[in-house]
Amino acid sequence: MMNRSARVLSALLALATASLAAAGTLTFNVPGATVGSTVQAEAEDLAPDSTYDLVWYSGDAQWVAADGKFGGITAPETRRTLQQVRSDAAGRAVFTWTVPEDYGYVHNVKLERGGEEAARQGLTVVPELSLSPTSGPAGTPITVKLTGVGYRFWESVWHLLYEGKHTGWLSAITTKGTATAVIPATGTGLNVLQVLSGTHPVPYLNQQQAPIYLPLVPTVLSQTFTVTPGAAVPSPPAAGQGLARTSRPAPASGSTPHLWTDHLDGPVGSPVVIRGEGFAANQPVALSWSSVTGNRISGQGWETQQRPLPSVTSDAQGRFELLWLTPDDLGGAHDISADTPAGRVSVQYTITPSVAEVAPRVVAPGGDITVTMKGVGWTETANIYTLLLDNSFLGYGCAFNSRGDVTIHLKAPGQPGVHYVNLFPAIYAGTLAGPGLAAGATPNATYFQLPMLNFRDHPGERLPAFQLSFTVQAP
Repeated sequence: MMNRSARVLSALLALATASLAAAGTLTFNVPGATVGSTVQAEAEDLAPDSTYDLVWYSGDAQWVAADGKFGGITAPETRRTLQQVRSDAAGRAVFTWTVPEDYGYVHNVKLERGGEEAARQGLTVVPELSLSPTSGPAGTPITVKLTGVGYRFWESVWHLLYEGKHTGWLSAITTKGTATAVIPATGTGLNVLQVLSGTHPVPYLNQQQAPIYLPLVPTVLSQTFTVTPGAAVPSPPAAGQGLARTSRPAPASGSTPHLWTDHLDGPVGSPVVIRGEGFAANQPVALSWSSVTGNRISGQGWETQQRPLPSVTSDAQGRFELLWLTPDDLGGAHDISADTPAGRVSVQYTITPSVAEVAPRVVAPGGDITVTMKGVGWTETANIYTLLLDNSFLGYGCAFNSRGDVTIHLKAPGQPGVHYVNLFPAIYAGTLAGPGLAAGATPNATYFQLPMLNFRDHPGERLPAFQLSFTVQAP
């Protein structure tokens, strides 16, 4: 058995070994680079003729959303090996490596052997903006791509401006640092699209004078798009722009009462078949539909209510089938239930958002237009949709108090021609929490109620974006 002195000596030797293992140096030819760039690296004071892992440290960023509430961002640390590096007889290694597609801003990069750090260096992933295509007639879908978006609070918001008009927010929490948005080409001739950093409801224009400024990260980036002559590209039909419906497989047969539907989801007005099995034979079955009623403004709160569905009667085998139309109600999950002597059985069905065409499709300058949505939700992440007119953010519509219906009345622009309405989901409210958020941050630091142009990154529910077009025609 090892005595105390031997244990102390062993511990000191282990500490010395660890210190030596981490005594190497790692340098790069640049302090920052964009995704996909090649970095030249040199390491010294390594163990001779040894193999090391080049390890990239980042975060597994995810939104926090549950039970109708938004809770910010979580991002536990991650590590992944990019490549292996071999030192020479002098303990030196010269190599190149490629910046991975990942979140922007500062990352630790380490040389490790056997899980122990031998050398480290930092690298800043610098955001980069690109457009595709770069020219086309009005209405051309422009894919806006921004790599190197951060996940820490002050690094997670980049505002897109189209020819000086505030369009919305490019986020990339669940898309690992890459934000992609598609917007229609508007205007005439050469148009400048720029992105500005700043975790605020509007762009923070002098970020370089802020205490959170990082000199390696530009505060503004830009690209240009040229609107060419020719017929404007119309938006696709509104009816086909929602989420595709998901079929539900039939459950295994059983003797106890149970319900299922032929689809898991659908927009308002879409047909759904409700089936039951295992009920008492030749007996009426009372079905109900759950819905949240209330709002966040009156102070009265909200509650879940049960609404009756059309009555059904089971057959001699205890089965029934009801063809039903998805009701005009709040978007999100609802329970379809049946009461039995043994208790209530339920199946969940989700209403997804949909939109109608702008009414009217042709309007005089300054005339009235109406945009109508159905199936908009009630949670902090689903109860509003934001509206853009010709790539300019106008505001939002809320669906909670109106049971999923959002009806927006606007005046048409004065310029004749085709105009475009875009509708994007947003985060209405919640708790601002996550990495990089200092306690006591000012209330104007937020990303709430902004159009999420990279809508696939939206937290909580899976929600679509929509684009509509209409024509202004002089009398």
